[in-house]
Amino acid sequence: MKQFAGFPSGRVEFTPIPNVFFSGLLADITDIAELKTTLHVMAALYRKKGYPRFVSFGELLTNADLMQGLQNSEEALRDALKMATERGTLLSLSIEKD
Repeated sequence: MKQFAGFPSGRVEFTPIPNVFFSGLLADITDIAELKTTLHVMAALYRKKGYPRFVSFGELLTNADLMQGLQNSEEALRDALKMATERGTLLSLSIEKD
């Protein structure tokens, strides 16, 4: 296991997580891939501008930190997204581009 070096001192970016995540959702998530994916999606949505905000499957696939945490497995990402959408944590939709 790689030792965590700690959080840097000084100015650090952060991602707010709604309190209900801790009080009403976290205890129900038993799959680590679903948890990692959910947190990465929340962070990506927070950094987005405009309306509507969404994160594409392709964006998640190119998220090196997420994919490293999922052992670079596209199947693990698909399974994690499926669990999160079945739980109702995330919404899934298909879009057509011109």
